[in-house]
Amino acid sequence: MTDLQPLLSRDRYSDEEWEYASSGRCDRETDLGMHPRIVRCGEPSSPASFYRWCVEHDEEARDDDPDAYGR
Repeated sequence: MTDLQPLLSRDRYSDEEWEYASSGRCDRETDLGMHPRIVRCGEPSSPASFYRWCVEHDEEARDDDPDAYGR
């Protein structure tokens, strides 16, 4: 897992997001239902992703808001 970007500060993640990101899986929410029904992507993280998202979600974030990506 050393080919992945460094993790952001721990306080930037919820416990569930941290579990995904620290294990090299995409933590992007893919289905938002009534709490606590949140489904996360779980695909392998892209080595190029600043947020450790999968290739698809990383590209989506870069396309949707390139000025904010990486902040």
